[in-house]
Amino acid sequence: MKSILVLGAGRVARPCVQYLLGKGHAVTAVDLARKNLDQVLGGHPQGTGLLGDAGREAAALVATRHPDLVVCLLPPRFMGPVARICLEARVPLVHPAYLDEEQRSLSAGFEAAGVTMLPELGLDPGIDHMSAARTVRRIRNLGGRVRSFRSLCGALPAAEANTNPWGYKLSWAPESLIGASLRSAAILEGGLAVHRPDGTTYRHPELEEIEGLGWFEVYANGDSLPYREAYGIPEVRDLYRGTLRYLGWCETICAMNRLRLVSGEPEDLGGIPLRDLLARRLGCGSDQVEGAFCAALGLERHSAVFLRFAWLDFFSRRPIPTSCATPQDVVSWLFGEKLVYTPEERDLVVLRDQFLVEVPGSAKLLRLRSTLVDFGEPGGDSSVARTTGLPPAIGAHLILEGRIRTPGIHTPVLPEIYEPILEELAAQGHELPRVLLDW
Repeated sequence: MKSILVLGAGRVARPCVQYLLGKGHAVTAVDLARKNLDQVLGGHPQGTGLLGDAGREAAALVATRHPDLVVCLLPPRFMGPVARICLEARVPLVHPAYLDEEQRSLSAGFEAAGVTMLPELGLDPGIDHMSAARTVRRIRNLGGRVRSFRSLCGALPAAEANTNPWGYKLSWAPESLIGASLRSAAILEGGLAVHRPDGTTYRHPELEEIEGLGWFEVYANGDSLPYREAYGIPEVRDLYRGTLRYLGWCETICAMNRLRLVSGEPEDLGGIPLRDLLARRLGCGSDQVEGAFCAALGLERHSAVFLRFAWLDFFSRRPIPTSCATPQDVVSWLFGEKLVYTPEERDLVVLRDQFLVEVPGSAKLLRLRSTLVDFGEPGGDSSVARTTGLPPAIGAHLILEGRIRTPGIHTPVLPEIYEPILEELAAQGHELPRVLLDW
């Protein structure tokens, strides 16, 4: 029996922990909330729940629990420190967050230590990488060349659960969602890199129709440029990795960014009315907020953006809780209060891959497309929880079984990683559609 330490027992943890317990592993989960631990462990005899700050106490937990492997489900800011701890302890690590520069700097150390770390192993990033890498490999094996690649992924309320004017509900911690509002993005257009820094990606939305579901907004998500090398398509001329949202999301996030409402800088906010936070940003009196808001953003009071802010209570006199130290905390509080699922509502995950391929021996270009549509279970696990929680659990199990052996830090674009994980995801009811190659 192998022992696994799971750091964090939040919204995506239950499918991960239950899979590992079902494979016969002993799992210790650590979280600040007892209810989270009880939910993810479900009373399993091989599960242990520890109350604690998994991020701050990670070093002590690894040192005292002596796990065979660590799965980190904490917010992204913890991944670098946890990676260092695991390297020092020579313990394999799996997590679903993006690989950052701090973690990249540890790659040689993990390789020299003979230890495996699998980052970016969730839904997005994760399943999107594995789907793309598998298709590219098939194209390559048939002699094709990828001219254009576009990957779109979104986690949203199902249509019947889309019951608020923001068109979104929280499937994971609001901190990660809000932090992404200022994220930089880069894409490839016609062979040239296009950079969109500091949240300006929301100023460049596109439209995408998903058959049977309707129309969505798309915006570029993160830096797409490294995936030329990661996916093995150096010849690609257009490369775009994007996020799907319901219509209106981008203009609303642009308004939040212009008003600096996602700032993480501490301010004296506790107890002041919500509308006074806007008054500070707008440089006006508390009784002038609505007019100043519209003037600053070039809006009318009947605009959708104004109405969304009003619905979220930004124009109200509700006092801001004393626990809110930054504007980002305020938005997180409001999102956590109002953008929530009821127990019987379903979420929706959509993943779409689009290729434009040069066919060998022909002047024609072949368009290929695959689309995954997955819904959550009313009263059960959300689709986001399953598709984000199962890949790291499967990866962890494969490492402990010795089926993934390559030391170092590896995103899931190697066949030895993605083939068995995709096979097991299919066995769990999450088979990705395969594009049809007919030349």
